[in-house]
Amino acid sequence: MAEEVIQQEEEKKTIYAGARGTAIKLLNRIERSDAYMDKLLDIELKLDELTSVDKSLLAELVHGVMRWQGRLDYLLNSFTHGNFSKTEINLKNALRVALYQILFLTRMPHYAAVNEAVEFIKRLRGDKTANFVNAVLRNIIRNLNDIQYPKRDENQLHFLSVYYSHPQWMVKRWLSRFEISDLEKFLTANNEIPPLTLRINKLKITPGEFLVLLDKEGIQYEGSQFIDFFIRVKTLTGIAQLEIFRQGLFSVQDESQALPVLLLAPQSGERVIDLCAAPGGKSTLIGELMNNKGDILAVDKFDHKLKLLKTSCERLGITNVKALAADASQ
Repeated sequence: MAEEVIQQEEEKKTIYAGARGTAIKLLNRIERSDAYMDKLLDIELKLDELTSVDKSLLAELVHGVMRWQGRLDYLLNSFTHGNFSKTEINLKNALRVALYQILFLTRMPHYAAVNEAVEFIKRLRGDKTANFVNAVLRNIIRNLNDIQYPKRDENQLHFLSVYYSHPQWMVKRWLSRFEISDLEKFLTANNEIPPLTLRINKLKITPGEFLVLLDKEGIQYEGSQFIDFFIRVKTLTGIAQLEIFRQGLFSVQDESQALPVLLLAPQSGERVIDLCAAPGGKSTLIGELMNNKGDILAVDKFDHKLKLLKTSCERLGITNVKALAADASQ
């Protein structure tokens, strides 16, 4: 029995091998559960099974498919005569990964994206399904210069939602608030890859001291335009393995996520409730700004996500956060 389990695990590793196979595996997990994309990706990037080049490609594929899934799914549904939405999850994500490469990774030959998807599905589902994947992707490539999106003059909301890969309810709300020219600029910007930003933990180190450590590590950076204890770095891999990360000297956080906390302006000695708190970026920032003085109640519906928050608090040296698993809507 144990040998059969081991054999099954080895077969699974073979099927989901390489950057593209691993991307499909992670996208499957994200779709099937409420798991955090970044956490799943971080776990995979810590392993030594991929080269640094493949790890970069893996991150690009997972983030890219998630970012552009609305457009990808629309096109795949069109080129499968409406059958894409009915296909099983491995086939869906193999097609999404391949189409993302075809549309957005111009440095990558189209045949490479097609061949990888075909070989993956052949290992998993056999020749017949692999031939289907090959036919769909090659048909898209032949028609790349004549791809049809929803007609803008017939349904502007549908067009904007598909083309810019945003939920219809969100686009509908913004259409009622912004001029169309401003809205399209906003949608475009919303799909741009944000810079990697680090939040310096002022409980443990000053910004100046932290920059000295980055210089010693040879990490290129520039200051944030908005927050004086945030910095932008050009490239940074293996973050969790860095000693300065393990010591809790910084967190990875987007500047936009910090702005609500800065507007709140929490003071030492106050009592703060953070709802939907996991994985803890805002709660830990509040703790840092309060200098560990006062009380923070971090509430989230999912206990397993609160464990991530508790781990972050321990690493950062934050002692005034209490985690509570509860549904804030009830």
